[in-house]
Amino acid sequence: MVIVIVLIQVEVGKAKAALGHIEKINNIQHVYMVTGPYDVIAIVDLPSKGVFRKLVEAIHDAPGVTRTETCMAI
Repeated sequence: MVIVIVLIQVEVGKAKAALGHIEKINNIQHVYMVTGPYDVIAIVDLPSKGVFRKLVEAIHDAPGVTRTETCMAI
């Protein structure tokens, strides 16, 4: 099991749409709209590191996503 925190920047006015898309992605545990340099934060519980790339690609498919930064728990 791999816990990942994804910090997501979104185009102005698209945070709600991005959040709606991201919360439907497999293995997403929690998604929050936040203040500060990022617009959305997702907490993810992956079965293995092997599906990490697929997760990031799915998040980047969300409307308005411009940038992500990921942190893996150790």
